Amino acid sequence: MNAYAISYPSLQRRLIARRRARALFLPRTTQQVRRTSLPGEIGRAVLGLAGIVAWAAVVLLLAA
Repeated sequence: MNAYAISYPSLQRRLIARRRARALFLPRTTQQVRRTSLPGEIGRAVLGLAGIVAWAAVVLLLAA
């Protein structure tokens, strides 16, 4: 196999090398935690619960 053949391990090596090179110049964003407001979190929780309730209602209607 020649040096330019594409294989899964070679693609992984290229991707890892590219990520390492890019990480030197980009600001660190992976470990930052966003500060969110309490009303925003409550709204997200309500929206999630409403989605679960709607999903359960659809399941019950389909089962009937």
